[in-house]
Amino acid sequence: MTDRTLHPTPRWRDVVLEQIRTVGLSLRIAALVVAVVLAVGTFMIVGELICGGPGFDARETFPTALISFLYPFAVWRGQRRFGPGFLWTLPVDRRRLALARVFAGGVWLMAALAVFVSWLLALALLAHAPPELHVLRVPFVATIAMYLLGSALVLGLRHPLRWLLGAAGLLFLLGKLSDLLTQPDDGEWQHVPGASDFFSATQHAAAIWHTLPDLARWAILTFLWLGAGLAALWAAASRHRESRRQ
Repeated sequence: MTDRTLHPTPRWRDVVLEQIRTVGLSLRIAALVVAVVLAVGTFMIVGELICGGPGFDARETFPTALISFLYPFAVWRGQRRFGPGFLWTLPVDRRRLALARVFAGGVWLMAALAVFVSWLLALALLAHAPPELHVLRVPFVATIAMYLLGSALVLGLRHPLRWLLGAAGLLFLLGKLSDLLTQPDDGEWQHVPGASDFFSATQHAAAIWHTLPDLARWAILTFLWLGAGLAALWAAASRHRESRRQ
């Protein structure tokens, strides 16, 4: 008998199912915390409804995108992503194994999102509120895209927390730049070469963007969000690609 028959390479399906099982076990504490938060929220909302209050009339978008961006830290908790680690001892290509774990985390994320949406629908019906309006408060595309980007951050970098803080600082600077773009005629950029042309081009592009139909803008943003997330994840997983020497 050959080594191949004695030690066959696991099938891709078996690898994915095993990762779904192990990731699910590692997320038991996080799931318990989420269940407690939903139980407390249910108690507060139902209590307000009983007292005659609105209970469930907010219009803000739920922060599911932010949660999904941080969620990969829980998926990869306890795993050594670089160097030797127990996960990498499995007889599977490291890049494929990394993608399998990301997929497993995504499965549990979608399961949690389904539970959350069901919770929203139940509370909306209890409050006699339009269910579709509350479901639309969940940014589904942004939630998926931010999970992909968060997974790329955790999987592709040795010190993701440092990069996360740096990204927060960059977002702050971009916010300040956005404020300047909305009011570019206050005179402070007059002496910067090319600044007026840059602001004019940006405002022109923004004007064209707002003339597009809502469905077209949604399709473009969805493509860009998911495309960026998938590209970043593939680049991060490629850092763990096996080097084969002939």
